[in-house]
Amino acid sequence: MDFAISEIPFQSKPDDGSAPEVPPVSYAYMPIVAGGTSFMYNLKIGGKRVTNLRLSGETISKIFTGVITNWKDPQIQKDNPGLAMPDKPIVPVVRSDGSGSTAQFTLWMSKQYSSLWNAFCGKVGRPVPCGLTSQFPSYGNFKLQSGSLGVAGYVSQSYGEGAITYVEYSYALKSGFPVAKVLNSAGYYIEPTASSVAVALMKAAINNNSASPDYLTQILDGVYNSADPRTYPLSSYSYMIV
Repeated sequence: MDFAISEIPFQSKPDDGSAPEVPPVSYAYMPIVAGGTSFMYNLKIGGKRVTNLRLSGETISKIFTGVITNWKDPQIQKDNPGLAMPDKPIVPVVRSDGSGSTAQFTLWMSKQYSSLWNAFCGKVGRPVPCGLTSQFPSYGNFKLQSGSLGVAGYVSQSYGEGAITYVEYSYALKSGFPVAKVLNSAGYYIEPTASSVAVALMKAAINNNSASPDYLTQILDGVYNSADPRTYPLSSYSYMIV
């Protein structure tokens, strides 16, 4: 094949323990599409579907590391003062297969909420400090589903009430289900629309260190911490590898 597509660079230490990914020919990463990692959910209050859920980054990280386990948790209620959150268990739905979405989400947690992510990795037997991984650990009542269609499909079913997943925004839109508004560094809760992702990625930088295994790929620290109120913080690129 003359090209491939990936959301993350070649991995020097693949999660499955296989050999390092070292292409035998020269190559370059070319950004071809950008998007936001969204948090699609299925939640009802008094029989009515919630469509305006707001979550801070810390709340999201605690949900996907098993620290927050109920929708009535005071931290979720603090994010949503206008809602009477139900006393209902949270069911995090994660990818069972290797995934760029998992990689982007875990990279963000490792950068922004490293203590939570490292503590979780320690509980599930992963090496600490724990950075990016494309294989989300199995844990507790987490539901594992294959592919973006799998996680979105689980959340959108009647038995998925109380569930939340991370997925590309387009899958939530196609399913007709809402995504959480995420708190950015400027103090605003923002959805992953095309414009909010575009604004966020104005703060992306390029790794110019030719000795780095991630040479010429994105550095997203400025995106995560952008002070622009229009920013969706979990924004990133996908690459064509040519």
